[in-house]
Amino acid sequence: MDSCAARRALDGHTLPFEQGEFNLAYAMCVFHHIDHAEHVDLLGELKRVVGPRGTVVIFEHNPLNPLTVRAVNTCEFDVNAKLITARNMKRACLDAGFSDVVVRFRIFIPHMLAKLRPLEKYLTHVPLGAQYAVDASAA
Repeated sequence: MDSCAARRALDGHTLPFEQGEFNLAYAMCVFHHIDHAEHVDLLGELKRVVGPRGTVVIFEHNPLNPLTVRAVNTCEFDVNAKLITARNMKRACLDAGFSDVVVRFRIFIPHMLAKLRPLEKYLTHVPLGAQYAVDASAA
């Protein structure tokens, strides 16, 4: 796809792409800006464009991490943000028709302790990371 083809109008509900046009779609820290009542429909639309063999990955801020909550609460871009727990995002993915949904937590170790970051790969199941990723597949 050329760069011009990637620019398309979005009505906020239907993605302007064909069913199964992509193998992967991701959303990075945007769902907390979307009304939670719309999550399942939007995830279903992402599922449609990746087709039955595709994957959708959702990255979100973790409301169980107090530093993340503080950062969101003090950020002017997040004034109306409503953080979503990983459990609720997983449930929304399942409700949207995904059958294989995995949650991984990330970003545990601050910059000043960067030498310890290789240990983070062992913490992905601990629900205290600053963010989480939800990998959802239809297959």
